[in-house]
Amino acid sequence: MSPLLEVKGLTKHFPVSKGVILSRLGETVKAVDDVSFSVEQGETLGLVGESGCGKSTTGRCIIRLLEPTAGSIHFDGTDVRKLRGRRLKAFRRDVQFIFQDPYASLNPRMTFGEIMAEPLVIHNLGTRREREQRCKEMLEVVGLNPEHIHRYPHEFSGGQRQRVGIARALMLRPKMIICDEPVSALDVSIQAQIINLLEELQDEFGLTYLFIAHDLAVIRHICDRVAVMYLGKVVELGGWRQVYNDPHHPYTQALLSAAPVPDPEKQRQRNRIILRGDVPSPIKPPSGCRFHTRCPIAQFPLCSEEEPPLREVAKGHQVACHFAKSFPIPV
Repeated sequence: MSPLLEVKGLTKHFPVSKGVILSRLGETVKAVDDVSFSVEQGETLGLVGESGCGKSTTGRCIIRLLEPTAGSIHFDGTDVRKLRGRRLKAFRRDVQFIFQDPYASLNPRMTFGEIMAEPLVIHNLGTRREREQRCKEMLEVVGLNPEHIHRYPHEFSGGQRQRVGIARALMLRPKMIICDEPVSALDVSIQAQIINLLEELQDEFGLTYLFIAHDLAVIRHICDRVAVMYLGKVVELGGWRQVYNDPHHPYTQALLSAAPVPDPEKQRQRNRIILRGDVPSPIKPPSGCRFHTRCPIAQFPLCSEEEPPLREVAKGHQVACHFAKSFPIPV
């Protein structure tokens, strides 16, 4: 059975502009560079990495909010990059987006009812009364009072606004939702409520998620598989137990060692990996392995000249590192 979403060689480069008129010809920001993964029906794939690694750009390219520079995107057997007009509109009915900032993604001049009904209006679904009833039903589904349809975003907390964002994404009964850091702007207690809500909705509606986040604890809680990104590339991909319990890529190991644990005694005993240097510029990424300038196990000249492909180190566990199994670093 083919996956619901299959991404191969996805690339997105942004031209660099200098000032208003002049441009530095030939220079581009390589935000996403040759990224490949697949998502099965009913699965949650986590896309994790530090800020600026290309996670959100990947999600926006999949739904065609940004046009990819290269690569292929297939959703339910359809080539997404070839879709135009009504066919593209139909695709976006099946794939919805939850944005990071619940306040910025909601129109402050529209009521919750108008915001939630907007997808139905765009796709010409239902009468006005049917749309209103659908809005009330979805507010109940996400744990809000149906009477809130007449209120405005500024009248509610961040968690409540994010619930409305989730309800809006569900209005068209999509097959897949791309969640772009949906809890990063919320308090920890509210994060847990939203994560639990997303899991309940997945079971109720048979949803598939691409969950973008930088919080490793959130990814571990909700995701079936994890893809770790660094400087526009996927460096490790596997089941969450494989990635968390047996990380092979040095960058993944460093990420996990940086995440604190709630037990002070265990925290003191952990082997913290401190990466040297800063993240290189995506305009001129390092040759060979992009991580070699900060990698504690880099071997020269191999790592600086030859880019490591994603290779399987265990069933379903892929790593892009020349020496992933040769020099394991305990976390």
